[in-house]
Amino acid sequence: MPADLLVAEPDEDAPEIPVDPVHLEDLRRARRRRRIKDIHWVDALYHVYLAALFGTLAVALATGAVGDTALSPGQVDDVTAHGPAVIGLLAAVAVGVGLRSGSRGGPLAVEAGDVRYVLLAPVDRGRALRGPALRQVRTGLFVALLVGAALGRLADPRFPEPAPAWIASGAAAAAVLVALSLGAALLASGRRLPRAAANAVAGVLVLWSALDVAGVEVGGTAVPASPGRAVGWLALAPLDLHVAAALAVVAAAALVVLGMAGLAGISIEAAERRTALVGQLRFAATLQDVRTVLVLRRQLAADEPRDRPWVGRRHHSRRAGWRRSWDGLLRFPATRLLRMLLMAAIAGLALRGAWAGTAPLVVASGLAFWIAGLDVVEPLAQEVDHPSRRTLYPDPEGDLYVRLLAAPAVVAVLLGLGAGTVAVVPGAGQVPLVAGLVTGVITALTGMAGAVVNTVSGAPSQGEASQELTMIAPEVAGTKTVVRTALPLVVAVVGALPLLIVEANDHAGRPLAQGALQAWVAVGAVVVLVGGWVHQREAIRAWWAEAMEAQAALKRSGDDEDDDESEEDR
Repeated sequence: MPADLLVAEPDEDAPEIPVDPVHLEDLRRARRRRRIKDIHWVDALYHVYLAALFGTLAVALATGAVGDTALSPGQVDDVTAHGPAVIGLLAAVAVGVGLRSGSRGGPLAVEAGDVRYVLLAPVDRGRALRGPALRQVRTGLFVALLVGAALGRLADPRFPEPAPAWIASGAAAAAVLVALSLGAALLASGRRLPRAAANAVAGVLVLWSALDVAGVEVGGTAVPASPGRAVGWLALAPLDLHVAAALAVVAAAALVVLGMAGLAGISIEAAERRTALVGQLRFAATLQDVRTVLVLRRQLAADEPRDRPWVGRRHHSRRAGWRRSWDGLLRFPATRLLRMLLMAAIAGLALRGAWAGTAPLVVASGLAFWIAGLDVVEPLAQEVDHPSRRTLYPDPEGDLYVRLLAAPAVVAVLLGLGAGTVAVVPGAGQVPLVAGLVTGVITALTGMAGAVVNTVSGAPSQGEASQELTMIAPEVAGTKTVVRTALPLVVAVVGALPLLIVEANDHAGRPLAQGALQAWVAVGAVVVLVGGWVHQREAIRAWWAEAMEAQAALKRSGDDEDDDESEEDR
């Protein structure tokens, strides 16, 4: 152990030093004043004011966009019967995420100096961590209350119950979800729950909830209600007030209290590793470097590729890009594969919701496929991450990148077919067969295209930024930054928009393909344009650099002429 980390043991035989009671009381008062000072009430109230202002505006706009088409009595009965199980599955996923995070040192990410000196000091480690933990729980609950209240306000026009009831139940359910996740993470971190045990408990909870949603029967007997149903009953309390909903609140509070009580058992090594990774992740997010954020998040979650592929395959193909892409995709860990399937299922459910009348859910579908696309394009991302190795290939950069996208495109089509299958399954919000499958595939491809734009663009270099600020007006450079940030998301979302045309044709009694076919062709053209941009990106950058250099040379020559004229005048 380094000498600066050694702590001297207290001498039990040393005489006690008398403490002046007046001085001790002064110390206590100063400690209370410091605590009050650390709260920063003015800043807190200002943040609450901004959150309330923008939150109210966002909810008002979203309410107008979603619409107020009320559900039929049959649909309300379906929500009452099946809604608690679906929300219970979401609660099981939240607890599972918390357990996995806690087994890897989360959810706290204290400063590196606190890890090195405060946690290794001869003080109560739980007392030192209680402040950051309380702040994290407080912030999470505050955000959850706002989001839950907004969701309750959006649900109110669809149901006959009054708005205050839905706002209260939505806020309570969202707060319980966040408390369950954070409490499970704190408990797993403080008790140093092994990763295998955390994954096993999370898997059992999610599987139980999934069987409950599906209504599976074992031996002629239905699967018992999952524990997460209590959260569902709380969220849908205006429809059917269930006494067991109070158990969700009790369980969430108990997990948070137990997690707070066991903070002293946190692993120093895990805390130091998490602190370093979270610091780098925040810096990468500031630079809008999505690729670095993704890599650091995988390190936080220990999401490492497998040593051996899932399926052994012989390399018969002469196409190196095709072969290397499949070698990388077949080494995805199980958690990454499950995440991709989950995003495809979410996209399919969002398409069902959009067909049922909630048009903004097409955005959720595109974003889900964009998240999945960031994993799908991993073969291309690995090549982008190693620019020095790329210079050893005789082929142009664009040709190599396009060849590495062939296998990811096949995976994206399969995910799109999965999402389309979820969308066309009979039930509430069922999408027509052809429209659902085509929209699923097209949205998956546009989601992958948006991920390709993020991956290939990377973080803006300091040289490019300074050159643009020198040659271009700052207003134009700022607009370019905004476009650079929003363009991948727009590309990802645009694939689901033709479904709204099909839905409008269905309501108007027109042929479903009227106008939608042209829209799908236009979306396909967007995907082709992204591929062409990837292929010709190096040539475009070279042309842009030459244009900037020519403009700089022209500016320098103009400055020289002005100097010569001033010399002649003198």
